[in-house]
Parts: sequence; C-alpha cells; structure tokens
Amino acid sequence: MQKQLQQKMMEYQLMEERLKQIDQQRDFFIEKMVEIEQTKQAVEELEKNKEEDVLVPLGSGLFLPGKINKKEKMLIGIGSDIILEKDSEGINNILEQRKKILEDNLENIQNSMMQIAKEMQLLQKEIQKLLPELKAG
Repeated sequence: MQKQLQQKMMEYQLMEERLKQIDQQRDFFIEKMVEIEQTKQAVEELEKNKEEDVLVPLGSGLFLPGKINKKEKMLIGIGSDIILEKDSEGINNILEQRKKILEDNLENIQNSMMQIAKEMQLLQKEIQKLLPELKAG
C-alpha cells in the first residue's frame, strides 16, 4: 500500500514538472507572438514615413544612429542563414505565417496543459484515497 502511494506521488511530481516545462514553452511562444506584432507595427510605421531616423543595434548595448530612406525592399531571415529581400507586403505575409505557426503551437501546448491538469486531478484523488487506507492499515 505504501509503495503504491509512493509511486502515485512520484507520478504526480513528474506531471507537475512536465506542466512547468510546458508552461515555459507557452511563455516563449507568447513572447515570440508579441515580437512579431511589434515587428509588423514597425513595418507599418516605416511605410507611413518617407524618411526615418533610427538606431541600428550593433550588440552589447551599442547603437549607431542612421536614416532609412529606401524602404521598398527589406531583408528577412528565413532560417539556415538564408535571407530574402521582400517588400512590406511580402514581409507581412511571412510574419503572418510565423504567427500562425506560433498560434497553432500555443493551442497544442494549452491542450497538453489541460490534459496533464486533468490527469493530475485524478491522481490526486487516488492519492487522497490511499492516505486513509494507509493510516488505517
């Protein structure tokens, strides 16, 4: 009986840990979705303005002031060190595709979290049932 209780408690702890890991993934996807929205807004602003003063990040908190005066084409990385030149519509299409992938992943993660939570509730009931039996035995 005690061995069974220990096994159930161990399963519960493993599920708890898995839930934390999935929650971290969820936070990551949400951050990336926010980043995509900010990028889309920046592209929209560039389209509205003819000439734009910008700070170009060079790394380690170092920025280079500059002006953007040619905005017909932009460069976007698509992975594996491949960069494409696209107009703002093409950039927005790629960003929307990325956002859709993130939304799908987020939905899968939330479904997994709900499933694990349900399993944890069932396991918790089993543990609570075993505790009085162990004390009585």
